[in-house]
Amino acid sequence: MGKIITVASQKGGVGKTTTALNLGYSLSRFGQKVLLVDSDVQGGMVIMSNLKKRTTMGLLDILKNNAKVKDVVIATKDNTMGVLGPGVTQAEDIFLFEREARKGNVGKLIASLSESYDYTFIDAPAGVSSVVTSLLGISTSVLLPISCRIISVRTLPLFLKLIQKIRKNINPSLMLEGILITMAENVDSESDVFDEIVEHFPASVLFQTVIPYDDAFEMAGMKSIPVGMLEGGEEAAQAYMNLAIEFKTRELSQTKQGADEDEGLF
Repeated sequence: MGKIITVASQKGGVGKTTTALNLGYSLSRFGQKVLLVDSDVQGGMVIMSNLKKRTTMGLLDILKNNAKVKDVVIATKDNTMGVLGPGVTQAEDIFLFEREARKGNVGKLIASLSESYDYTFIDAPAGVSSVVTSLLGISTSVLLPISCRIISVRTLPLFLKLIQKIRKNINPSLMLEGILITMAENVDSESDVFDEIVEHFPASVLFQTVIPYDDAFEMAGMKSIPVGMLEGGEEAAQAYMNLAIEFKTRELSQTKQGADEDEGLF
């Protein structure tokens, strides 16, 4: 089974969807096969990838037995990524989706789909709802974006408590992939926020890569493409490419530590 990373946050508007899309895209440039799953009934990933142009079906349609996986997981043109929406098209679908998530069926379905991919990134709804809890219950790790705003920092401890609770009661192997600072406009003017983040969280938890505020992300979102495909978006795309490199470096380091504990030839 591939690695399942839920991109989540207590607060909305911190770049969850942007991070899932662009980190996934960057890893796909390294030859990794990536699945992007939109588990938010508001459909942010659906919009940013223009998935509706191909299908409105998604997770819910599979659970209803109204569609097969091949009908709802839409591959990109270069076949390195797949995108899957929630399949919520009507108001009553929202309640059904949330109920299926609480029952664990949404998580089980995502876990089974992840077996065909190196990485599955789940774009989770904001907050600490039962949907988020169920997703973390089947995830390998969780990545927490926080914008460089004091309110984002102050709301983070609640989410960290949720992770601890899930580790204790549901998913003992759940790891914190890292905390990612996003939407950084001016390091000097935001130095107090940076200082508070560094003070509260160890370097091993924080990604060194900082995602800047850049209009290119908005432009890419309007065109429904990763910023790496946007003409003039090279600088913004480099930030996520740097994050992908740091992500892989951390992963290789963890793999090596695990190997050092085993007896073997290498």
